[in-house]
Amino acid sequence: MARIFIAIRFDEAFKKTLVGLQNALRAKGVSGKFCPYGNLHMTLAFIGEKYDLPKIRKAVGEVEFEPFVMSLGRLGTFPTRSGVVWCGVRKDGQVAALASQLRQRLSAYGIPFSAMPFLPHVSLVQHPSHIVTEIDVPEASIKVERISVMKSERINGELVYSEI
Repeated sequence: MARIFIAIRFDEAFKKTLVGLQNALRAKGVSGKFCPYGNLHMTLAFIGEKYDLPKIRKAVGEVEFEPFVMSLGRLGTFPTRSGVVWCGVRKDGQVAALASQLRQRLSAYGIPFSAMPFLPHVSLVQHPSHIVTEIDVPEASIKVERISVMKSERINGELVYSEI
């Protein structure tokens, strides 16, 4: 069954920079479940397996924002049992405001979503063998002009993210 989320998608240049960070982690001896190139994104709201797609599309369609530039920040980690190494963004106020507005619109339509607090980040590796965050993050920016309704599903054993 597909799981639904709303995300910022990245262009090829931005994803290549993120893959470079993943390679830098590998060079430091980190192993784990690295996010595949095609799946790199920033989740704004996670909805899950139970959803009303027309309502979700309506809520997302009501989100209004001026395009803005988002730049990579520092590496960090979540203090979970399995762990995640992620890359944050600098000056994340616009991204946080976008996520907040989206979540307000989802709530207005009664669409349940994960109540986890929003922290703008891009997951690079889950279940890392060890935590490394002291890596220089190169300058990289992307212009955020839209948000996308996405689904994740297993196809031939691989987790695939696609826009719907």
